[in-house]
Amino acid sequence: MARFAVKTLEFDKVKNMLASKAATFLGKQAIISLQIESEFSKVKRLQEETAEALRILDEGRRFPFGGAFNITADVKRAELGSVLEPEELQHIQTTVQAFASMKDFTAENVETAPNLAEYGAELTQFSRLEKQIGSAIDEYGEIKDNASPKLGGLRAAIQIAKNRVKEKLDSILHDPNNQKYFMDNIVTMRGDRYVIPVKQEYKMNFPGIVHDQSGTGATLFIEPLAVVNLNNDIKRYVAEEHEEMERILRQLTQNVGAEAKALLASLEIFTTLDVICARALLAQEQHAVRPMLVLSGGVEIAQGRHPLLPKDTVVPLNVQLGDKFTMLLITGPNTGGKTVALKAVGLFALMAQIGLFIPASSAKMPVFRAVYADIGDEQSIEQSLSTFSAHMTNLIRILNEVKAGDLVLIDEICAGTDPNEGAALAMAMLEHLHEQGVLTMVTTHYSELKTFAYGHEGMENASVEFDPVSLRPTYRLLMGVPGSSNAFNISRRLGLAEDIIKNAGELLNQEHVHMENVLQELDSERRRYESGSKEIEDLRRESEQLRNALAYSKSEFERRKNEMLRKAREQADEIYRRSRRESEAVLKELRSMKADFDTKRLEQAAEEARKKLNKTLSEDAPLPEGAPLSAKTAKKGLNVFVVSLGKNGIITDVNGNDVTVQVGILKMTVPAKKCLLTKAQPAHTDAAPKKRKGFSKNAAANYAHQMFIAKSGSAKQEIDLRGMTLDEAIPVVDKAIDDALIAGIGQLRLIHGKGTGALRAGLTAYLSTNRFVKKLETAALEAGGSGATVIDL
Repeated sequence: MARFAVKTLEFDKVKNMLASKAATFLGKQAIISLQIESEFSKVKRLQEETAEALRILDEGRRFPFGGAFNITADVKRAELGSVLEPEELQHIQTTVQAFASMKDFTAENVETAPNLAEYGAELTQFSRLEKQIGSAIDEYGEIKDNASPKLGGLRAAIQIAKNRVKEKLDSILHDPNNQKYFMDNIVTMRGDRYVIPVKQEYKMNFPGIVHDQSGTGATLFIEPLAVVNLNNDIKRYVAEEHEEMERILRQLTQNVGAEAKALLASLEIFTTLDVICARALLAQEQHAVRPMLVLSGGVEIAQGRHPLLPKDTVVPLNVQLGDKFTMLLITGPNTGGKTVALKAVGLFALMAQIGLFIPASSAKMPVFRAVYADIGDEQSIEQSLSTFSAHMTNLIRILNEVKAGDLVLIDEICAGTDPNEGAALAMAMLEHLHEQGVLTMVTTHYSELKTFAYGHEGMENASVEFDPVSLRPTYRLLMGVPGSSNAFNISRRLGLAEDIIKNAGELLNQEHVHMENVLQELDSERRRYESGSKEIEDLRRESEQLRNALAYSKSEFERRKNEMLRKAREQADEIYRRSRRESEAVLKELRSMKADFDTKRLEQAAEEARKKLNKTLSEDAPLPEGAPLSAKTAKKGLNVFVVSLGKNGIITDVNGNDVTVQVGILKMTVPAKKCLLTKAQPAHTDAAPKKRKGFSKNAAANYAHQMFIAKSGSAKQEIDLRGMTLDEAIPVVDKAIDDALIAGIGQLRLIHGKGTGALRAGLTAYLSTNRFVKKLETAALEAGGSGATVIDL
């Protein structure tokens, strides 16, 4: 890749933008030194990596780069045998932890980012090294006390010796007989020795070693003889501590050196991932798109934005080059944006070939072997105007090196010399580039080149738009339309006298005047066409919106219709399945009845039940206690006995054939027919109580049949209620009475025990109000006495 093109296009500024997105120092360095790829497969891989990283970022996940340091120099020193400092070892530990986190992160995202997962798989886990360093070095970069048993012992001994010295010195300082000797009652240090301040005049009265004196000489810092040996112990322990610390650091450094190659390899992979993530972050910030790479074809940019210009001021660029034509000549006024268009296309090519996305709405790019640029950049504030010689030197080098598959960008070709000669040279150079099939973009003011492009197949004119009303450029690039320099109009706007402008017009040759007039007429026609085209586009967009709205309404209608049909089918299927289950249950029950009972017996039981119930129930009497409920007789607020649970409850809701019953703090849903009515029913709330007719013959037969089948097999004459409370015993007694009535049993014996007598008293009070109980009395002595009660039904 030609270096002068990279410099001329200011690609370093793009790399600096990219480097600011890197998370690590090595990542920033790697970006600054990036080389532009020119091999299609490698560029495609770079683009795929960026796309994968961007998908992860768009999902709201962040790459775990935290804790990583530039450990390159430290690892190399360790490999050479140098001893690393604790802080350097601690940086290595956090860095290998970052390696492990990144390895796990890429493995978790293997489906979203398979290429990044390949990098993660190559990261080495240094679990043993991480544990070795972590057990010896703390998070502050200090050696831990428990780094080795010896180090822990030495530090404990040092602390003990220091405490002894302080205690001894405190006792000397606070001795009343010594107070006159001291300047201050404090313990201080000189070097590595503990000393106390003694007045100069008492030097001979206080035996010890003088280590220092104050600036005035009035105070001497003396180590009392009593602590000399203790200070010597501290010094010895400290020396041994340093030796042990040095040994620990040397051992850890050797462990690092043994893993040097693997560490550096993982660091390189980690840095590569940082660069990839930086590319994705820049794409996210620029709202850039992935360019479609083509093996053969040209450049096609829609709404491209120059990456170095402010987003709120840059005018989007639409460019096509290389499909129908390989050369594009851009004409138009100065300051109109021709150079910006050249540099934008060049930067897009370079960005794509380091894996960057393009700031555009869509982009198609080939992979260029090289990009050449000769841009005098007359509008640049960083470069001065190029001379004709320098300009020609660059063009000659380009013509000597360029090949098919390259991109050439030339600003103001052959400018700075005689216009006739310059135009002739420019046409010859463009002919040469065109014959070689090189994609070329050129800006020029030469009118001859506009005509030249019209007369050659594979060449196309373009221009930057100029507003004739405001006399200012719009910076829009118009494909297929040559532009006028608009020198007269610009000069008029800047204040040039009208007679001078008129005179200049008369001096132009007729051919040039005719050409400029044609261009202006073409521009006027183009504007009228664009105005009409805009109206057509607005109508098309409005009709498209209406069509989409109708299509959505239709699809929504179909969806709702299908949903209703689906629910109807499901309900029908459920009704069918429930009906089938119920019919099978009825058939099974009928077969069981046929096996166990004869028809005559059933009819007799049904008739007896009908007579008994009709006799019991008056025309307006409520449903009797112990009677089973049905979907029609079930109501909210009824007190019922739940047969399957053996508990009393209150109906809180009725749902078809099922009822919801509150039993204590629990609620349960059961079939209505599985509940029996109990006492304490709420009063009727209807304005006029409805009369309840007696059971019909069929109803009585059905009732008798159900109750007979359910109860006759389980009826008992003796019920043991011992250990129950009254609330627990009443449902059991009610059930026993029901079973006995169904089975034709006339007497029951309730065993309630003696105890406190509360259960017996409560049952007596309750049974005395039961319409089915004819008589109750205490059992005979041999049948339980006062511990049992006999009831006649």
